[in-house]
Amino acid sequence: MRYKFSVIGLGKVGSAMLALLAQAGHCPVWAVSSGGERGDVTVYPDVPPEPCGAEVVLLAVPDSVIAHVAGRIAEKWKESCEGLVFCHFSGLHASDLLEPLAWYGGETGSLHPLQAIADASQTGNAIREAFFTFEGSPRAGEAASDLVASLGSHMLTIAPEDKVLYHAAAVIASNYLVAIASQASELLKGMGLGMEQLIPLIQSTVNNLKACGEAALTGPIQRGDWNTVEAHISSLRENYPDLLPSYLALGRYTARLATGAWPDALGSGEKVLDLRTLRKRLAAARARGMRVVFTNGCFDILHEGHVSYLREAKALGDILVVGLNSDTSVRRLKGPERPVNGEASRAAVLSGLEVVDYVCVFEEDTPYELIRELRPDVLVKGGDWDTDRIVGADIVASYGGEVRSLAFREGHSTTGIINRIRSDGSS
Repeated sequence: MRYKFSVIGLGKVGSAMLALLAQAGHCPVWAVSSGGERGDVTVYPDVPPEPCGAEVVLLAVPDSVIAHVAGRIAEKWKESCEGLVFCHFSGLHASDLLEPLAWYGGETGSLHPLQAIADASQTGNAIREAFFTFEGSPRAGEAASDLVASLGSHMLTIAPEDKVLYHAAAVIASNYLVAIASQASELLKGMGLGMEQLIPLIQSTVNNLKACGEAALTGPIQRGDWNTVEAHISSLRENYPDLLPSYLALGRYTARLATGAWPDALGSGEKVLDLRTLRKRLAAARARGMRVVFTNGCFDILHEGHVSYLREAKALGDILVVGLNSDTSVRRLKGPERPVNGEASRAAVLSGLEVVDYVCVFEEDTPYELIRELRPDVLVKGGDWDTDRIVGADIVASYGGEVRSLAFREGHSTTGIINRIRSDGSS
């Protein structure tokens, strides 16, 4: 069946759909665009006051304005919406964004081409090769199926509650593939290689996926060659610390895909470092443009206030280093009965937190010398401290670093916890 149709929004997708549907024998009635006149269709700067003969209206507008445009159409056309088909092209959102049109009897749906479109000149070919997904009213589905079939493409129907995960899958398969390829290219730059040399490998992998599905998996994890994986991890940790978390996350998933177990100790790394090793790690991080955040404390009994504070501190940069008072330092500051937990135990608990990247134990009463050695980009202290009274603030300010004071959550303190334990024990 052929339809009289209109397109609201003449970006890459809207323009391509207008041209493709016209080539397939459908009749374009009008379009809405801020881009001015076109020779192939009447163009309005805003939604016209009536349908003007359109049987199908396609909303090719950004997700953020779909509901607004639907409201504008409903406000202008009212009962004239009855029996017309309205579809938007969002991959994330369902047809409920078009609810004002359904109130007036419109048939609504979401129709999404499962395709990545970067080059406007290739949009038409990309759409022809795409699978389309649809959800919405049965009548809108019939029209959408006719439109897609006329392009030589295929349409699948999904449930509205599946749209978010569907869109997440599309992002992983497309956007994240580009990000992963970029990471691989980063590792090759120093060797005079880059994306150009990776493209044949990526293309052959896509061909293998097409032919074999998940059985296309190759490489050291598929073979169970954990020595090779360990070498990768060690080199990334030393030279590309920002890429290591991605490698580890993908590696663990790949191990499950290969029906093998990821070794428990592999990639766990050592977060508790001596000063010399830590300086080397931070130098590699800075070479990658990463900001180093430093804070310190005794962290004797880790509680919710500590965790919240450390999370806020990490958000100020990329690498969070915690300077940890040694046992002798804590005794000098807190008295002979402290610490409750030894420095090895305290360091292990801190390093178990995902937000903490490195822990360095210091013997002095304050971390002043440690701050001088590490030269953090951001110095953070918890509590009601004036920033100029924070230990090491003068050092950090001298090279243009940032000094921040973050408030602890009320009702959380190590001393309070210890006092409550003693009180309960004596009752």
